Amino acid sequence: MFLTEKTYDIDELCRNNMHTHSVFSKCSKPEMVFEDMVKAAEKFGLKTLAITDHSDLHDEINSVGNYRKLKKRLAKMDTDVRVIIGAEMSAYGVGKFAEPYRIDKEIEFCNYSCVHYHLDYWEQPKDRSPRGYAEHMLAVLSALFDTDRADAIAHPFSPCKMKFFTKSENETMLASVTDNELFDIMKKGEDAGCAWELHKSSVLCYPDFYRRFFYVGREAGVHFTVGTDAHHLKDIDTSDFAQSLKEILR
Repeated sequence: MFLTEKTYDIDELCRNNMHTHSVFSKCSKPEMVFEDMVKAAEKFGLKTLAITDHSDLHDEINSVGNYRKLKKRLAKMDTDVRVIIGAEMSAYGVGKFAEPYRIDKEIEFCNYSCVHYHLDYWEQPKDRSPRGYAEHMLAVLSALFDTDRADAIAHPFSPCKMKFFTKSENETMLASVTDNELFDIMKKGEDAGCAWELHKSSVLCYPDFYRRFFYVGREAGVHFTVGTDAHHLKDIDTSDFAQSLKEILR
């Protein structure tokens, strides 16, 4: 289900930060208290703030329980920011999902990660070359889109967690994904009601690929979201990313 309107206007996209982490995520900082995150979103002039805490295998995080807690706390707040309580879900292999289907359907926003290859339970491709990983990502995404689980794809194709490859090998992996492959998988995601994230650190690290990603996606007519993957309050702000995006995509 699309939670933001389709637009290719960078300023408008960046008014909605759809990927942030509260203290319910172990990787987040103690300052990321829910109420303070909402106040930060107000300060930075955001229209939408999505809380997307991790939901991985063996992490002992109760995604539905946390969702219900934050919804109650949100009900006590007075804010003009549209606050969406979701989770960063895991498609950790072809047709493999970290949470039962019913969990996906109980929360508001499922931002699916398909690239956390650094985690010990994540499925690895048989062919561990850069192209092998590219093909595996495409297969994982295709299987995900055969379901109605995902509302958006978090850091799509991003090799930022793939510590076993060099920067050059990461670039080779991204370059091996053809425009036709990108178009087909992005269109399949759109047809499944799933948006594609412009993820701050991924775009800044690999601008050539994500320039191509944006233009192919626009040709395919997809919905985009913007996410800073914020673990600090200051990173809820999207304004610096908006400026960088304009320079990269021009």
